[in-house]
Amino acid sequence: MTYQQEEHFLTEKRKRFDDIQELPENRPALLLAAIYSGDEQKIYLKFYDMKDNTIYFWRDRTNHKPYCYTKMQHSDAIKKIVEKEKKYTLEQTHKRDPISDKEINLLKIIAPDPLSIGGTENSIREKVTSWEADIKYHENYLYDTGLIPGTYYIRTGEEIRQFQYQISNEVQQALKNLLWNRIEEEARKVDNNKNDNNEYQQYITTWAELLNQPIPDLRRISVDIEVESEEGRMPTPRDHDRRVTAVGFVGNDGFKKVLVLEQQQGKSNDNGTSTPLIPEAEICYTEKELLQKHSKLSALTQL
Repeated sequence: MTYQQEEHFLTEKRKRFDDIQELPENRPALLLAAIYSGDEQKIYLKFYDMKDNTIYFWRDRTNHKPYCYTKMQHSDAIKKIVEKEKKYTLEQTHKRDPISDKEINLLKIIAPDPLSIGGTENSIREKVTSWEADIKYHENYLYDTGLIPGTYYIRTGEEIRQFQYQISNEVQQALKNLLWNRIEEEARKVDNNKNDNNEYQQYITTWAELLNQPIPDLRRISVDIEVESEEGRMPTPRDHDRRVTAVGFVGNDGFKKVLVLEQQQGKSNDNGTSTPLIPEAEICYTEKELLQKHSKLSALTQL
């Protein structure tokens, strides 16, 4: 790759979030995942809209930052690091220690990016004993915000809030017959506290509403990539020194496409005729052409 090609590639990589479709307002969408953009140092939420089968994104507006914790016994060590590396900030906080079952004081170490917390030899977790420094940042973000992938959300202005479809009457009646009546009956037998009963009922209701949300028919596509083989050796993605010879696409909406690299160079089979191809196949005469068409199809199918 030449310098100009590498610079073009890096420029295009930086623009990957510039032309995305932003989540529209007042339309329920399924949260698929949280994605971290290193260039912007921001989390993007990825949504799926069932009505138009479109992927939308939403950039974090909460100014959430990566962090970890250390105990007060390491305060001198972490303060020396923060004085030297100005990118970190410290906040004193407290959490319940599950081992001692007591509230303990902690120092919260806030960083500008996830790699400052963990992932490199120069990360903070390599310099001081830390807690919650091994959690992937996008998962940490979901935990802190209470967002649940696989559930529905709706945007109102700059706010993302959970959206719940109403449970059907049949499910509500089943819950009443199988759970609520039985809970009340058991509570009367043991003379339980009514508040505890209500708390348990609310807990069950929350899970029932979550698990009874509609399951969307997501558009899906499988991709199969074939490369040149070598006797006695299994190709691996890590050692990508073999030419790509074919890429196949099959979608659950009926879409089918196979890109095949021309390797016969005009040769025929034993009968003197060319091997017939399936209608979905398309011949590519160079590996570059095959990979370019693969990239275009991937973009169109939002892989």
